[in-house]
Amino acid sequence: MEKNFELFLTQLYEAVEHPDLFERALTTASDMLGTSGVHLYTYDAAKPEERLNYVARIDTAFELEYTTDYFPHDYRIERVHKSPYGQVITDAEMTTEHGLKTNPVHQLLPRYEVYDLMGTNLTKGDNFGWFGVSSLRAGDGFTPLQRKVFERMIPHASRALHYRQRVKSLEMKLSLQDRVAAELPFGLIIFSQHTISSINPEALEILEHGFLKLKKAGLACTDRKHNRKLAEAHVSALHGGLPLLKLTDERSGITYLIQMFNPKPQAAGGAVEAAQYLAVKIMMTGASEQAERAVLENMADVFRLSKAETNVICAVLSNQSLQAYSTSRSVRLDTVRKQLRSALYKMNINSQKQLFQLYEVFRSFSR
Repeated sequence: MEKNFELFLTQLYEAVEHPDLFERALTTASDMLGTSGVHLYTYDAAKPEERLNYVARIDTAFELEYTTDYFPHDYRIERVHKSPYGQVITDAEMTTEHGLKTNPVHQLLPRYEVYDLMGTNLTKGDNFGWFGVSSLRAGDGFTPLQRKVFERMIPHASRALHYRQRVKSLEMKLSLQDRVAAELPFGLIIFSQHTISSINPEALEILEHGFLKLKKAGLACTDRKHNRKLAEAHVSALHGGLPLLKLTDERSGITYLIQMFNPKPQAAGGAVEAAQYLAVKIMMTGASEQAERAVLENMADVFRLSKAETNVICAVLSNQSLQAYSTSRSVRLDTVRKQLRSALYKMNINSQKQLFQLYEVFRSFSR
């Protein structure tokens, strides 16, 4: 028995990172208990996409039909909620005579060969949680030994279920964050507890111009006057404000629109607390202004730039993002980046900030 229990634990905790292994773990539990179906489940009606449903020896169609048609009307849910967390509860404590006669859920269970139930309340917050087993046949009930073994399983099933919930929530958050950030038409930087949590490609391109800089707690600027405005905006945003700044780089003529906000404002005792997160949204204006062609041709001639390299340099100097340029030219973004790196290498510079400075030098000599 002990060897089988250790096998169950190994399989259960492996399943947290590899959820397809839950069925194997629950099958091992079913074998140890001498029962039929085993069900490990958590569901929040407000977040149906995050529900978890793991079964062994139960038709997988059961959960979908139950969740869709029966869960909102299952009177037993309230009784499970009222039972202490992790304490065994049986049919006798969940059902009523009136419910047995009138509630349609009792017609659903036998169709899926779910009979006498023994389970426990694993609800946390708004996520209804359940770990339960079904007897082999109707009326079998459960022996004291089955109950004892099931009680040993409960704390481990609870940990595995809620660990998996956290992992899934994080996976969904990161997936959404990556997908959205990659498609945004503006720069987006998320700071979390004095570290940079995420930054999208558009923001990286904007920072390459050199006017704005990253620091651990937020955004800084090469211009001291503008830097003070940024610092004040940081404080405002972290305390619930929604500051919007318009900063102009006098050297390049580029104007930056910067908005800061706290994605998850917190309040305690009626007062807004400092937030754990800071989101910074950046847009550049003046993208319609074109770099002077005569100056570009002079630079291309001096540094022996190819036509493709000259075009991408023109796009950068005209404040067009590489993504927008690659789309307009029907050229892969990776190819555009290679062309830019090649041009910068030929000019013996390594940043877009230096490119603007070099352009200004050539333009001053062209007059």
